[in-house]
Amino acid sequence: MTNASDLKAAIPPAGMVKKERDVLGWALIIGSSILLGIWAVRETIALRNALLVLGTIASLIYCVRFFKNNPTKIPLQNKVPFILLGLMFCWVVIHYVFFSRFPEQQFHELISTWLRSFLAVIVALGTGLALAKRPAAINCLWLGILASFGYLFYQYIPKAMAAHSLFAIDYENYIYRLKISGVLSGTIMLIGLLGTLLDTLRRATLPEKAVVALLWLAGTAISLYASVFIFDARNGVGLAAMIFGIVGIPLLYKLLSALFTKAHKQGALAMLVVVVCAMMFLAWFGLEQNKHNPGWSSTWEDAKTAVQIHKYPNWQNPPALGYPQNASGQIVKGNTYERFAWATAGFTIFLPQNPLGVGILRKSFATLLKDSYPNSADISGTHSAWVDIALAFGYPGLLLLIGSLLSTISLSMGSTSPLRSTAGLLSVGLILIYMVGEVSSQHGIEILCFLISLNAALLLPSKPPITPTLAALPPSAGNR
Repeated sequence: MTNASDLKAAIPPAGMVKKERDVLGWALIIGSSILLGIWAVRETIALRNALLVLGTIASLIYCVRFFKNNPTKIPLQNKVPFILLGLMFCWVVIHYVFFSRFPEQQFHELISTWLRSFLAVIVALGTGLALAKRPAAINCLWLGILASFGYLFYQYIPKAMAAHSLFAIDYENYIYRLKISGVLSGTIMLIGLLGTLLDTLRRATLPEKAVVALLWLAGTAISLYASVFIFDARNGVGLAAMIFGIVGIPLLYKLLSALFTKAHKQGALAMLVVVVCAMMFLAWFGLEQNKHNPGWSSTWEDAKTAVQIHKYPNWQNPPALGYPQNASGQIVKGNTYERFAWATAGFTIFLPQNPLGVGILRKSFATLLKDSYPNSADISGTHSAWVDIALAFGYPGLLLLIGSLLSTISLSMGSTSPLRSTAGLLSVGLILIYMVGEVSSQHGIEILCFLISLNAALLLPSKPPITPTLAALPPSAGNR
């Protein structure tokens, strides 16, 4: 007969098998949350390096255990984002070995930015696998960014009080490096919370949905407030508007349809109120920013002027040549003009001339501009990371990075992952952020590689470990 004491000894206590793995998984999640919170913050390089090294070790151990115990075979399509990202790192090394034009600077970026980016990919893979087991824990990632914004507001409030105004713009003394770093972190938080909300709506109870919805509203309000009153960044508000447009229209349709279904009427009505509040937030912040920085009204006219780079050569040296007039006879807004003119010049002049790129991320546009126009201004970047990345590593680099994002978006559409909306929406958001943001070097590249790997990992298929049964017990636990 079965010996009860042997049976008890043969089946480990609940959680014993998973305990160590869970601890390691939580360590990866918390470490990644801290990384996202400090990645774009000043004077954090030492802490980032430590977290990346420790996280890489932990992630490698976690991944080995996961793939050893996971009975599910990973389809080829799920490997595509990782393959493309891996080819990007190979291309960076190949470019340095065979096509380098600035070997000293390129080698420095290779052992700093690209090395940290490679470690970030490994950390993100383990973090994504850990989150796939506990989808609700993904909120921890956005709480890390939210905490850094808490410190930002701690710096902002005294400045606003001293100025007797909600506007307290200061690009030098806040924790973020220039305004685009704050916009990058804030927009990632906004998109991440929105994707998490969409995933939560499918699987959670009503109280859980309410908590996540309130967190999303808080994060959205904080991100938009910072873009308007702290950073004065039109691209922060513009990115939020684009993301809300992509998600909001189909979501509103679903919610309005659900109002006519008795089983979901209460939840749909509550969610509809949340969505309307978010739209009101966006509209109010947009109006406030337009009062302080009225550049939206002439954006179209300014853009049409800016793309005429041969007719208006001002883009080569705006400080010396000034800015041209648009079709309405007004001087174009500098930020809008530079953004469109430099992107046009980059893609129509410099990229065709340098299809494999110059190999350096920092000042890739400025380097090519100086070569062609010696009297040009010293420009740090083009306001578009994709332009700078293309000029740095040519068509191959641009296609590999954007291809990894597009393949993740495609995967998310047919995925059954509980975090598919987060992965897909973050991938869409990264394409947009890096289209209008000057984040093409150092932490910008590291964050991009981390999030590409994280999104792809969230979509990997997995099955829970097999629970021991009587049939699987050793002979000592059965009849004697």
